[in-house]
Amino acid sequence: MPSPTVSVVVPVYNTEKWLAEALGSIDRQPGRDLIEVVVVDDGSTDGSAEVAQRYADQATAVRYVRQDNAGLGAARNHGVRLAAGRYLAFLDSDDIYPDGALSHLTGLADRHEAAIAVGDMQGLPPRPNPAWRRELLAGERVVEHIAHAPDLVGNPSACNKIFRRDLVDALGVKFTEGTAFEDVLFTIPFLARSPRTILTPRLSYLYRQRGDNSSLMDSRSQPARIMQHLTIIERLADEVRDLRPDDREAVHRWIAYVQLHYAWRAAAGCDDDQLAEFTARMHSLFKDIPTDVASEFVGNAGAGLRAVAIYEQDAATVRRPRTSRPLRVHAGQPYLGHPDFDTYRDLLRVREVTVSVHGLRDSRPVTGPTVTVHGTVRCAGIDGEPGQVRSDLLLEIGDGLLRQPVTVEDRKSNDLRWSCRLAAGELAPGRYPVRLVVRDSGREYAVPPGPERGGRGTLGTRPTRVGTRVLWLTPDAAGPTLVVTDGTAGTLARSPQWLSEMGARQSRNLLRRAWRTARSGRRRLTSRRTDS
Repeated sequence: MPSPTVSVVVPVYNTEKWLAEALGSIDRQPGRDLIEVVVVDDGSTDGSAEVAQRYADQATAVRYVRQDNAGLGAARNHGVRLAAGRYLAFLDSDDIYPDGALSHLTGLADRHEAAIAVGDMQGLPPRPNPAWRRELLAGERVVEHIAHAPDLVGNPSACNKIFRRDLVDALGVKFTEGTAFEDVLFTIPFLARSPRTILTPRLSYLYRQRGDNSSLMDSRSQPARIMQHLTIIERLADEVRDLRPDDREAVHRWIAYVQLHYAWRAAAGCDDDQLAEFTARMHSLFKDIPTDVASEFVGNAGAGLRAVAIYEQDAATVRRPRTSRPLRVHAGQPYLGHPDFDTYRDLLRVREVTVSVHGLRDSRPVTGPTVTVHGTVRCAGIDGEPGQVRSDLLLEIGDGLLRQPVTVEDRKSNDLRWSCRLAAGELAPGRYPVRLVVRDSGREYAVPPGPERGGRGTLGTRPTRVGTRVLWLTPDAAGPTLVVTDGTAGTLARSPQWLSEMGARQSRNLLRRAWRTARSGRRRLTSRRTDS
């Protein structure tokens, strides 16, 4: 056999079910006579050894070795030491090369004198598109610095790439042994230091998702794996300190993205001691990552508050990212409050705040006629104790006609249930739009109430007599409206206005009840047929 163009390293561990298909996908590649296959059996206990040995006996240019079980990283490193090809490729033993993938990548690397060629990869079954695919789907191109394709750092897998062997040796990159996430310290330092990288949108790799946490590509959420991943990331941060500033920033962006996700996992899965250690190490890691970089990967204010807790080494808030501090308003946008607001402002922005008004009730106070409006404000990261008066949250009736701070009733998840007592005598007969206003030192942000998650929104209410007034809430196109009239509740309930506003709601309720009754009848009928 002439000197191989590419050596494909195939680590094997208990994949008897898929191994033949994986190896067959290599044999279907054009130019198979220039492909060396290095199969490293990592101490399999099923029939994988027999499948691999049979393949080595029948196929050409195959090296088969068996080692005591040492993990994926050790098996790949063993295969690299045995490989003789000009390029290195890596195929996991339950995955597949699409037809023509290897010849396409090696051809691109040769034509462009590239140290690494990167193709698209997809799951079996497909997964949602990650951000790094944008770099590939933009079209075939050569990049000379990772900063020119920064999202590519988010794809540390070695499997959809080929690597020039001489540069692998020169850089001394190796797969991590004895731990998960073995690709990171091989692929990302190589990408960051590659003098020329060729990208192609062509599908080059198909990885299998087994759904049982045994696949090499499945996510790991156990505390031990969370700490392993953190150790790998700490080593990566040390290895890229000497990069050009913009290349180092590209790596830091990915570190921020992936570790903020792992912070969520740690909060959910680690005990208090583990979380304290995780937070302390993350604090040291994030000293080199500006807050504006981290804020790019914060999906809501609660996640941003968790990031702030990492910068401040506050494990309790990492676990429960909530604050009862008054909301802030900056440049017309709401933010969570914080003592060091100017430092962490980018992380504290509230992406979405919604308000629902549920109804009203007669307060029956000792003196004076009042009515209580109650509802929910949804805002990630917001907190409050029952009975707390939120002077930063004002219920507004009309266009500034009447404003009153809301009082916290309770909190569940991201919902803060509130109530607000109003003096009914201050409202003349009329129709008044209802909304919530965030107030911060004279700055304001108005939140018009809207539907809740699941479609529940402002509810129409029956007339409530308070003193000489009769009030009710009704949903309008622009949001809830408080209707105030003179007269008695009984007279009003028979009026055309009330009937028209409540009729639609009552009709919907009747239809729902009829649908539930019919569904229940169908279930009983089906049950009887089954029993008989």
